[in-house]
Amino acid sequence: MTDFREFGILIGCAANAVPRIETLEKYADIMQALGYNTLYLETADTYKIEGEPYFGYMRGGYTAAEIRRLDAYCRARGIELVPAIQTLAHLHFLKYYPRYQPVIDVDDILLAEEEETYALIDKMFSSIAAMYSTRRVNIGMDEAYLLGAGKYLYRHGFRDKTQIMLGHLRRVLGIAAKYGFHCEMWSDMFFHAISGGKVYETGGRGVPDGWKEMVPRDLTLVYWEYFVPDPESCGHMIDLHRQISDHVKYAGTFFRWHGIAPANAFTNKVMKKALTACRERGVKDVLFALWADYGGGASLFSVLPAMYAMSRFASDGCMPTDDMSGFEKLFGIPYEDFALLDTLNYPATDFSKKQVSDRRLNNKSFFYLFNDVFYGTFDSLLSENISAQYANVCKHLKQIDGKEYAYLFDTLAALADVLSVKAELGKRIRLSYGGGDKAGLRAIAERDIPALLQKLEVFAAAFERQWMKENKPFGFEVQNIRLGGLRSRLEYAARTLCRYLGGELDTIAELDETQQPCGYAPSQTEDDYQITRYLPAVTHGFL
Repeated sequence: MTDFREFGILIGCAANAVPRIETLEKYADIMQALGYNTLYLETADTYKIEGEPYFGYMRGGYTAAEIRRLDAYCRARGIELVPAIQTLAHLHFLKYYPRYQPVIDVDDILLAEEEETYALIDKMFSSIAAMYSTRRVNIGMDEAYLLGAGKYLYRHGFRDKTQIMLGHLRRVLGIAAKYGFHCEMWSDMFFHAISGGKVYETGGRGVPDGWKEMVPRDLTLVYWEYFVPDPESCGHMIDLHRQISDHVKYAGTFFRWHGIAPANAFTNKVMKKALTACRERGVKDVLFALWADYGGGASLFSVLPAMYAMSRFASDGCMPTDDMSGFEKLFGIPYEDFALLDTLNYPATDFSKKQVSDRRLNNKSFFYLFNDVFYGTFDSLLSENISAQYANVCKHLKQIDGKEYAYLFDTLAALADVLSVKAELGKRIRLSYGGGDKAGLRAIAERDIPALLQKLEVFAAAFERQWMKENKPFGFEVQNIRLGGLRSRLEYAARTLCRYLGGELDTIAELDETQQPCGYAPSQTEDDYQITRYLPAVTHGFL
């Protein structure tokens, strides 16, 4: 057992990948074995609501029968299944349907002070009340930073967004109480207001007087912080939360939401600091969010090393480096072997030591995959010998006996094989073109791109097997479109090179452009950057 009253996992089920119930049941088994006692399902619109046919439509929305089955399965294992819904923002799929336009303020944010909005929210609570046995719920309300800036502004004029949110919150809490629910919500909107536009920063000013009186007393605030620099700063934010509410919970993360590969080593480093802060400040309830940003490409099971590490640290203050044998007893695979799934983003790993870098989070395997071979947006971030490094990653992952998780290693080994050619392909094309090396361009067009397309086909097939094993099929169309677009673009590049070599084109316009360095990284030092989900559309739709 851990030192915490609540030691939970939140699984994001609304960002493309919706896990199958069988997958979640297996997760519950693992959670029980590791001492986790709460499972949150984050379902913005991926659950069914009677009378709302577009809720969960073509998104794999969970039915009441599915949730009740999972609820019973979890209860039998001492795990509380808790709904995490959205009652203010992050309902971006609804905005595409005319039916919901009357309740949309701006972007994915609901229109406050509109009776149709509260009728919809009432249906949300009615639905989850029939599905879940618990009467706890996370109502979301995070990142609604444009609240009041759309229809609300035109109807009511300018009003402070904090006052809009507090009024809306009181209405939501009233509806929740009608169905017997105790609510918790993400706390960032409060601190966004306090800081004047930042999240979890107050500029040294602290919390102004009066805030504790404004926030409903029976509400639990969930402080989410994923990039924890040290226990002191995390502890300071916990102290500030307690100036707003007596009920404070901490939410960290297991990093699998930044691409297709996990970052267990980085997770261990930063979450150890967070749990230390929680212990020191007496925070009794913690959870770890498994978000599914970038389309939900990474396997839920790819973070098992981090799950194990945090359960050990929360129980006895030990990390797996102290004793790794327990992991192998549970999963049949040595901890250090499973943790090598991280190497897709840290390809310079010394496999003889099996020590993956935890220096800084990066998602290079994702943006190298979709980096356009003619535009080369991220070419300036390529490290030396990257092709050889990915070939080495592929070789070592193929040597690992992944037992029942072999499909994870198959997928990431195939991706490494793709990147052993793809990562540097655009750079090679540009160098050969600029240097007048037509023989080099011909080899790329006639040999390397066809070989890459074959490797890409192998990866796509492995990725599909992984997805269908763990998730409902809904959402995989995004992966089909991305990988299909990548294939089409590579075929176009080969055709264009051949037209140029055959004299049909005098120049290749894309390659005539002077290439500019990527402007999204603090430096080009190995593993010292992360291309985030907030990138503009510089990769032409692939992100």
